[in-house]
Amino acid sequence: MSDFKNINLDFIEMDANTRRFFVKGKKLPLRNKEFSLLYYFIENMGKVLSRTQILEDVWDRNIICPTNTVDVHVSNLRRKLKPHADRECIKTVHCIGYIFDPYDNSY
Repeated sequence: MSDFKNINLDFIEMDANTRRFFVKGKKLPLRNKEFSLLYYFIENMGKVLSRTQILEDVWDRNIICPTNTVDVHVSNLRRKLKPHADRECIKTVHCIGYIFDPYDNSY
């Protein structure tokens, strides 16, 4: 996942070269892992992703850490996005994981 590309959605913009992230034109400071996780969510927009799948793809495949690591990082991202977004973009899919879908609130 080291080959980032620029992303432009309706209200989200991500500059891969400078690792800057904007919501409605306002810069949102993200830590390294938060940037990688949010990029991964956007790259897999509309797909339900399990916590294990996220750990394997965003964190080192050889790392052993609890799945609540994902929950903590998702919580941090939600907290940072909330003041700038009109709707919840990262939704919990009960007993499975998460889905990034900024256009649908039916989860």
